[in-house]
Amino acid sequence: MRIEDMSIDQLLELNQYICQRIDELQDQENLQALVQLRVGLKVTFDSRTGPAVGIVTKINRKSVIVLAEDGTKQYKISPGLLRPLRDVE
Repeated sequence: MRIEDMSIDQLLELNQYICQRIDELQDQENLQALVQLRVGLKVTFDSRTGPAVGIVTKINRKSVIVLAEDGTKQYKISPGLLRPLRDVE
């Protein structure tokens, strides 16, 4: 069936399945990223002002709290957006 031939109800149902699948894939990616993280780990990520470095202070199921390296800001970030650097001593 071509998408051009689908009714609004069929398109809405298809959209629901697509969104559900996207959520499942994002959850899998986040779980894989969480395995690599631990409190005290130095990470890098992209902030609104550009690349940033911080330290993981708390790990939740769907987000990670990161304290900016200079200690001035705290970020709540999806685990998939973090890249480990090295351990903090």
